[in-house]
Amino acid sequence: MSNLATQGKRGRGKNTYAYWEELRHLKIEGAEPVSIFKRLDTEKHIPVEQRNYYVFIPVPNTRGIKKSLRVVEREIAVFKAEEEIVNVKVKLAQGASVRSVSVVELVERFLAYKRTLVRGAWESKEEAGRRSITKERYVLIEGKLYNYLVLFLGKKTDVRNVPFRKWNEWEMWRKLHLSRKDMGKPKAITIQNEMGVIRECWRWGMENGLIPFSPKLPFHGENLITDDKVRRDTWEANEWSSFARRVRDWLKSTSNDVLETNVWDAFVAYQMLFFLANSGMRVGELVKVKRKDIRFYKRKNGSALKSLCALVQVHPSTKTGAREVNAMGGDFAKRVYDKSKFKTKGDFLFCHLDGTPFTTKQFRSWFNRMITFTNENERWGKHFLPYGIRHLYATIRLQNGTSRTALCENMGVTEPYLRKHYSHYLTRLATEDLMKINSDIGIGGTLIPDGEDFVIPEVTE
Repeated sequence: MSNLATQGKRGRGKNTYAYWEELRHLKIEGAEPVSIFKRLDTEKHIPVEQRNYYVFIPVPNTRGIKKSLRVVEREIAVFKAEEEIVNVKVKLAQGASVRSVSVVELVERFLAYKRTLVRGAWESKEEAGRRSITKERYVLIEGKLYNYLVLFLGKKTDVRNVPFRKWNEWEMWRKLHLSRKDMGKPKAITIQNEMGVIRECWRWGMENGLIPFSPKLPFHGENLITDDKVRRDTWEANEWSSFARRVRDWLKSTSNDVLETNVWDAFVAYQMLFFLANSGMRVGELVKVKRKDIRFYKRKNGSALKSLCALVQVHPSTKTGAREVNAMGGDFAKRVYDKSKFKTKGDFLFCHLDGTPFTTKQFRSWFNRMITFTNENERWGKHFLPYGIRHLYATIRLQNGTSRTALCENMGVTEPYLRKHYSHYLTRLATEDLMKINSDIGIGGTLIPDGEDFVIPEVTE
């Protein structure tokens, strides 16, 4: 075949392609035949006849597929072209993309889909749809995919060609690639959550034809989480007492701040800390509470009124929807309620001096200042997060006789969730039950009484 006779066919001009040949026995239904050719605009340091062959596969409703076959000989090029068209036909049958889809393109398209599901700040899940997510959740998903999936696979990697064995490398790779150097190795639950986000993204890619279908998703059959690993760091009773004493000193230190806004915000964050410890509410739930959503009452102990409590209406737009929360430690919310200059029913309870509500991020920032000041992480060898406050509430309530059903209703969780995340404390309670002695056994023992409700306090002395 003459080189000159084939120059320029289907190219950008006579200086583009050479040795162009249509393989009429190879074609996709509804498209033109497959072609092989050599390029005149690449590998210019060697003669044309010694350059690699390329294949072009026309595909209906696409610009077709063009790729190097990495062979010089025509016979081998034809054989490899036959292999390529088989692969294309398989992908078409699976409903998968026949063109290259990079990891970063997959992530961008998946995130575009997730953005359509972000509900408004005050929309409930029922209003926005079962699949809707919060803005905060979207930001979390975005960060995990860009920081880990894209880096792990490589942003230019074709998602169609990722071997399943690659996912076996994830856990080790993740432990060596930390998002924050000061936080140490990621916990198993963190890795598990990231695996869940990656799995969801990959499934979406399959469902939308970007990735060939496979019965196995990434991390198929893997479960890193055990009851021991799922536990988040929280305070024991003696640790909390020490922390409460030290954090009071932190609050005093903030009174010297020259910015009035910082003094007020520190005061509000301090009250939020202790109200969270006495209510079991999520931070995201508490920051949405308005003055109309909270009622204060005195808890009775016999005929006498005891501690100030609160009944809080959780907004339906939060993680688990609307519910009523019974909270002890009402004094902590009442202090802000009384001192805030924003007094209408529609005003936020835990707000800044300008009336705008605290955000979860802002509370976390103040919480981290408290932890740094009190040196909690170093003293106890733990890593405290705001969620640990909710964990503290649950364990204290369990230890003091609150029924699992009542606790689940108040916290907005299920009993299976409670058993999974608090199994070690449930074991402690079971041990106590098993060690109770009744006098009818004949050894003169007495029944150990249940503990009474009490407020998780700030330490004032």
